Amino acid sequence: MNDDAQLSITQLNDSLQHKAVEAFAAFYQRLFDANNLELMSNYPVVNYMTDINEHLNLSRFMTKDQRISDSVDFSYQDYLSLIDKLDQPYFESGNPAQTWDEWYASHFAQVSKS
Repeated sequence: MNDDAQLSITQLNDSLQHKAVEAFAAFYQRLFDANNLELMSNYPVVNYMTDINEHLNLSRFMTKDQRISDSVDFSYQDYLSLIDKLDQPYFESGNPAQTWDEWYASHFAQVSKS
């Protein structure tokens, strides 16, 4: 992880927050569809995940892109709060210190070693 990335998602401007949430929502939806969200439940985020998951379940009939867009529109604040709790630092550009896939892999490795 790069030490230059020291901002939380809530410290980014609105436009960069929205971009970050959209990127995370695509990552999250992949994990949701694969029934693979256990790692995130190790954080104090269950209430946010419950709301996001409920809406994702209701929108299963949509295309992938429609579903992500709808989920971001409906659950934006839940995504923002969830990301904030996952300890992902951001650069001033709005890019995360690690891709979400890298974040997942590093946290999964930590859990598997314990």
